[in-house]
Amino acid sequence: MENVLTLAYFYTADRPWNPYHRDAALRQRLEAALRFLLGTQNADGSFPQGGGDLHSRAATGFALELYAIMLELLDADGTLDPALVSGLTGAMRKATTWFLEDEEVWGPRGAQFANQVAGGLVGISRLLRRFDDAALRARFEQRLAHHERISQGEAGFFRDGTVAHRYSLEVEAEDLAGWADPATRATIDRMQTRYLDWAQYNLLYDKRLDGYFINTAADSRHRGWNYASELPIGSNNLWGAVIPQARAYSATQEEMDERRAAFAAAGWQTSVAPLITPTWAYLDPSVIRDVALREEYYPAAAERRAAIGTLRPYAGAPYTEHRADAATGQQFVFAKRPGYVVGMGFGKHVNTQYGFWDNQRFGLSYLYDPKLGVVVQGQNAPQIGAPRTRPVDAELSWGTGWTAADGVHFDAYDQPVPTFFRDGSPVDPATVGDLDPLEIRYTAAGSPVSKSVTLGDRLEVRVEAGSAPFFERVPLILEKGDTLQWIGGDPAAALEAGSRATAENVTGLVVNRDGRSVEIRWSGAGTATLWPSAFPVADGNRTLHILDLKATGRLAYDIRIVDDTCPGSDERATVFIGDQDTGVANPDDGAGCTVADLLRAGEQWESHAAFVAHATKTAETLARKRVLSRRDAARLVVAAARSDVGRDLVTAAPSQASVVAGQELAVRISGRSIAAVTVSGPCLTGAATASGAGEVKVAIRETMLPGRCRLTAGTVRDSGTTEIDGFEVEIVPDAQGVVFRDSFSSAAATSEAWSAVDGVWTVADGVYRQQDTSRTGWKSVVDDLKIGDGSVEAGMHFRTLATSTAFGGIQVRTAQPGDAYTQSGYMVYLRANGSVDVFRAGTGVIATGTGAAITGPTTLRVELRGAEIRAFVGTDPAPRVTVADPNPIIGPGYVQLVTGRAAVDFDNVRVSTPLP
Repeated sequence: MENVLTLAYFYTADRPWNPYHRDAALRQRLEAALRFLLGTQNADGSFPQGGGDLHSRAATGFALELYAIMLELLDADGTLDPALVSGLTGAMRKATTWFLEDEEVWGPRGAQFANQVAGGLVGISRLLRRFDDAALRARFEQRLAHHERISQGEAGFFRDGTVAHRYSLEVEAEDLAGWADPATRATIDRMQTRYLDWAQYNLLYDKRLDGYFINTAADSRHRGWNYASELPIGSNNLWGAVIPQARAYSATQEEMDERRAAFAAAGWQTSVAPLITPTWAYLDPSVIRDVALREEYYPAAAERRAAIGTLRPYAGAPYTEHRADAATGQQFVFAKRPGYVVGMGFGKHVNTQYGFWDNQRFGLSYLYDPKLGVVVQGQNAPQIGAPRTRPVDAELSWGTGWTAADGVHFDAYDQPVPTFFRDGSPVDPATVGDLDPLEIRYTAAGSPVSKSVTLGDRLEVRVEAGSAPFFERVPLILEKGDTLQWIGGDPAAALEAGSRATAENVTGLVVNRDGRSVEIRWSGAGTATLWPSAFPVADGNRTLHILDLKATGRLAYDIRIVDDTCPGSDERATVFIGDQDTGVANPDDGAGCTVADLLRAGEQWESHAAFVAHATKTAETLARKRVLSRRDAARLVVAAARSDVGRDLVTAAPSQASVVAGQELAVRISGRSIAAVTVSGPCLTGAATASGAGEVKVAIRETMLPGRCRLTAGTVRDSGTTEIDGFEVEIVPDAQGVVFRDSFSSAAATSEAWSAVDGVWTVADGVYRQQDTSRTGWKSVVDDLKIGDGSVEAGMHFRTLATSTAFGGIQVRTAQPGDAYTQSGYMVYLRANGSVDVFRAGTGVIATGTGAAITGPTTLRVELRGAEIRAFVGTDPAPRVTVADPNPIIGPGYVQLVTGRAAVDFDNVRVSTPLP
């Protein structure tokens, strides 16, 4: 019934674009809805929220907020039945009295749902001037003071059970921005200021993405919300006008002006195109509430930058913040050191209306760097159920795992209790100085594992488990282009993001991004495994990689983030040229580079003479800086001269100049002193290695688009030195004109070729699966591919249908990647009943075809030829729908898969262009 406000808004809004202003039919429906609404109110003034909740705190609180606005709209219009308006006013007075007095609101349960109580208080703040009742105002002010005490923890968060970022940001802060009582406004401003002080440690600015990573591990009620590109604080970002920090999170005024200009240019005022509407639709009435407020605040770009500069994790000095919440017993530690920023949380899970709520994860939560963003992010529960009741790899928290009789346990789940130490002695964490090396020891309930985390120059983690085996899980947030290398392993060994890698007896991992390195160094781990997770992070702009360290008895690891002139350093004790040990010491030069790094013997050189000249100059410089002795510098030059680095001993050539994506290519290797050769390149499914001269067969990645691709053949000679030869091949369409294909057999290849714009897209079981059924229009776009005429084909299998009109389909001739189907191009979509519609952006459905219902996997193929569009389903040779658009969208556009309120598996996508 919240959307009675929506009916009232369209009835009363005198706007050129609103055909419903004072519409007679709408008035009848609005009055009927109001009569029904008044009939649902309980005698005590409360409203029900469903059959099992007859006196609902939530329904009454949000009714007060939204219907107070509705009364103002109806009063200003003055044409609705006066008896109804009077009845609604009386109903709101009764609801106010119930809300300010009832145990359901102010008892133990109400104290757990800050956002619901806040909604009711906001509504009452708007109604007080209407009631003009001194006694009611006095009680309201008492309850507001009570709300501040019980609904906001000492740590600063609004209590919804406990930490619930989304409720605090998207409900409570939204509602409070509409506070309408000037006499009590100071209380609300104070609460919101305290909340934002807490929020700055949990919303972590990423300069590269210009968005915010969220401390999702601490969130008790929303799974998987780990990033937001924008976070407007309050309805219409109104808190930005009151609290400068709030300006850091929203869009800027310049961005809003640009978006509104684009919206206007799209012709929304005149468009009457019908939307594809499911049988059940919901318009969030907060949209109407925000319009009715008639105020907004968006900062100028310079103001936003200034506000970001005040955020302590991003721009502030080092700190150690300990926050505790008495009501839940939970504790949080946030610390900044020159080499990292870290967040941690401790306590017990908190019950809510859904029973035992186990979303939160405790212990280590995140590791952040102002230049790189979040580099380790523990996730909260990605799905329902404790870790031991689901596959071990479904647990994505940062913590220690062990196996008990009832399955795998994680200390992040099993509620660790912390104790705090400084220099080995117990300490009150609230008294610890900003740079003191605070040690936090904790053991989860019933755990054989104890843990210590020390906040020093490095983040130091120590795990003790007696003689028991365990593993440490570190969820890394990686970016495309990051380079990775094991420490203590072969420095030439490839370690690629997106692929699984296991190493024995290595002592660390380095991740480098643009000359800045995350160094994780350990002792005690027998096996280290790095594996990619399909769990989405940062709206698909980052990937989640899990580092698992298996150990028995004891494990120690440290993490720091440093500027690194030579990422992935060769850290062997002496300098090697190939497999030859020169015997020359290999120290660090103080800027992150070892002597071997600076020698660069593993690189490709123009000639042997060029390498020897470089080695001579490098040795002289290091001797002058006293990194090397004069004797060792001379030995290094002699070893370089005796080596074969820079000599041209190998030739690599492809067997053919052109190749079709998905096919094999032979590369001929000839020459001498060849121990092994590896052929690699961006268009390959993976590098291929062979020993000696001969042919190396490589596979072209199925998802490669036509164009030139440069490959390299890296040869390791018998001496251990390397030579690199480069050559190009041309990727061409196949005989049927197919320019793009994806059978989704490789998650890495799909992630290279597709961008998931919205929804939840994963590669699983050899299909591209979109799982979110909550909205219409979730889409994923093929990167860098545009076609005009041609065909697009995709296998489809409906898994879950939220409504009878749910669908899956294909968008073509899309103007910009990520455009909604209402913005540009055509969408051709299939429903389970067998119908196929063609939707044209700006017009609506221009053609519909019917056919047999879909009962299993099928295929949808869309053919484009000028103004004509044809759609085929399954193996039927006849098109299910054919249409010639009288005002066609022509020219090349992007290709997207799209769903509407359906979970759909897509497979075997093929995109073809007409043959010459």
